[in-house]
Amino acid sequence: MISTRRILRVRLFFEGAIVGIFTGIIVAALRFLLDEADIYRPIIFSRIDSLGKIILAVFVMILLAAVLAKAIRSDAQVAGSGVPQIKGILQNRAKMVKPFRLLAVKFFTTVLGIGAGLSLGRAGISVQFGAAVGNFFTKIIYAKNRHHAAVEGKFLLTAGAGAGLAAIFNAPLAGVIFCIEDLRKKFSPEILIAAVTAAVTASFFVKIIFGVRPVFETITATPMHMPPVITSPSSEMITSLSASPLKFWALFIFLGALCGFLGVIFSKALIFSLDLYDRLNIFGVKRFAIPFLLAIPLGMKLPQVLGCGNVLVDEILISRLTLSFLAILLAGKIFYTLICFGTNAPGGLFLPVLTIGALIGNIFARVGNRADLFTADWTTLFIIFGMAAFFAAVVKAPVTGAILLLELTGQFSHFFWLIIVSGAAFLVADLCGGEPIFSALLERSRTKKPPSID
Repeated sequence: MISTRRILRVRLFFEGAIVGIFTGIIVAALRFLLDEADIYRPIIFSRIDSLGKIILAVFVMILLAAVLAKAIRSDAQVAGSGVPQIKGILQNRAKMVKPFRLLAVKFFTTVLGIGAGLSLGRAGISVQFGAAVGNFFTKIIYAKNRHHAAVEGKFLLTAGAGAGLAAIFNAPLAGVIFCIEDLRKKFSPEILIAAVTAAVTASFFVKIIFGVRPVFETITATPMHMPPVITSPSSEMITSLSASPLKFWALFIFLGALCGFLGVIFSKALIFSLDLYDRLNIFGVKRFAIPFLLAIPLGMKLPQVLGCGNVLVDEILISRLTLSFLAILLAGKIFYTLICFGTNAPGGLFLPVLTIGALIGNIFARVGNRADLFTADWTTLFIIFGMAAFFAAVVKAPVTGAILLLELTGQFSHFFWLIIVSGAAFLVADLCGGEPIFSALLERSRTKKPPSID
């Protein structure tokens, strides 16, 4: 006789597949629209070349700010990245009352906000979309069975969240690991069955059925190998060091430690940016108008810092930008991300964090190249490792970060070094008192009284 628990696992297998299908469809649509926005946004900003067009752009941006303010006033869960909200639901601190309305409103506002240039991510949003699909499916199927709804609801919500991450990056394994490492922080066969099925199904629909291109096209298309160390004849010490594996360890651990330290500062700055808007009593349309209006001069002079950041990562991989311009891009991306995130506008953190990590890795590689520590062949490798390390420091999910970059690059030979770099970043961030950013945001939402947005 088949046990009740085995029957539950069979149900979760099929239910996870259904959740993955619908999550894949929604995320594919989101990716398509935001990819199109990345194409047309710089063209539009480049044509703002007169006073009349500037006035028109200001009017449009204020209108978008009003739309976002009204959307968040209608449903507080529309605000932010979505991951803290999902963690709150899984910890029984919150409920998802109307998942279908949340999906519709947040989809629309996310496309408007990020499409217009807000420096926010789409992965956290996709996580919330997948969770909403899981929640919506549970309410439909088990409307008259509270026991099954209670038992399977959180499994399907978790599976949908992992499917959202898997679909947005086409990284099913990272989606599964994220469910276990960050959302649930525990393992069970039921979670694994539902999460794996949903993540694989969602990735299949995004990649095979809809043919959505990779998030980082250059990373995915370019094979990378651990480059040989070419020594510099000007330094006898570098020559002797280059023959030893210690050079690998020293360089990668130092990069990880640097990202760990900077990740803690960035995480605290994110919380500070949210608090600063509150302290200055900037709410409603004014709150969202600040980043939207700031997008106009940035779009005209420094368009690379607008949007999620995936286009910028591709650019630094194929273009040899000057070190000074890389520093400007890094400062600009951090500054504008803080301005945008502080408003609590719909949008996530994953892609901005990965982009900042890529810029840190690129600058690190250029400095090392100038110091004759290694050749320019190392640049791409340091960009990838910088992304994994900074992600591990901010999100405090080193395994998810390493697996994510592994799936994005397809270079399985780098897994050991990805773990080393991510682990070093995690350790330094922990020693510096860094908290997982989504847990910190969840705690902040509990202690802060929701401001009026009228």
